[in-house]
Amino acid sequence: MQPVQLSLLAAEIPTSPRQVAAELPEDGVAEAVRLLARLIVKAATATQRVTCDE
Repeated sequence: MQPVQLSLLAAEIPTSPRQVAAELPEDGVAEAVRLLARLIVKAATATQRVTCDE
């Protein structure tokens, strides 16, 4: 298998982020948003703990 430069694939992928988002399954997007929200909460909580400990 040969490595491929991502710039060579641009013609195959829609350039508009809205087009890409429209093609994603709603369930997958919802789960990704939930996971991202959890990560943000964990990062914020960890930052608050460090700040409070100082």
